Amino acid sequence: MSLQVKVITPEKVIWSDTSDQVVLPAITGDLGILKDHAPLVTVLDAGVVRKRNAEKWAPLIIFGGFAEVENNQVTILGNGAEEISSSLTKEEAQKMLDTVSETLETIKQSAETTEELSAAVLEVQIAKARVTALNLLSN
Repeated sequence: MSLQVKVITPEKVIWSDTSDQVVLPAITGDLGILKDHAPLVTVLDAGVVRKRNAEKWAPLIIFGGFAEVENNQVTILGNGAEEISSSLTKEEAQKMLDTVSETLETIKQSAETTEELSAAVLEVQIAKARVTALNLLSN
């Protein structure tokens, strides 16, 4: 293990663990972090944070935030996060994604404020992240 990974949300510390590799959902695309990575701070989009231990990947859904990498420590300050429920199936996650996508299309037509639209977009991003995380777990 070479990286210390900590995910902190306003509610609690979700992860505080070591890992061989971390993949972050940066706003410019996925960003892979290995041991001795150069220091950086990046903005995170809603998506899946992945950490690898002994060839096994563990996903975590993050609702956006920031990440700092320095001295083999990855600190993620998230707006919110959730671990994948073992009872959630791929079919259920896909159905949730379809539902929030339809809701987003409806809101696009009638949204009076950008906050309404932004909240709906975030729900779609989180639903997509659930589908991605479940696909990652099944591989």
